[in-house]
Amino acid sequence: MESQDDRPQIAVVWDRRLRRPAAFVWRRRRYRVERVLHMWVVETGWWDDRLHTSRRCFRVRADGRTFDLAFDRLSRRWFLEKTLG
Repeated sequence: MESQDDRPQIAVVWDRRLRRPAAFVWRRRRYRVERVLHMWVVETGWWDDRLHTSRRCFRVRADGRTFDLAFDRLSRRWFLEKTLG
């Protein structure tokens, strides 16, 4: 698994009404989220500040490709976890 510093940070447009990402910018390109395929939460290491992880993750379809986006609740930043094609 990549460390947090290795994951590309992205800018996300949040749809407050639907409570999901509406678009994101990665490598200076804007991707419109067509559909959220899956959503999950990663919450672990709460017993040790050095290990604590708290993320809200979204697998999305955007511009014909699939991406995993993650909002790090501790740093309040968005990251691109992976591209799936």
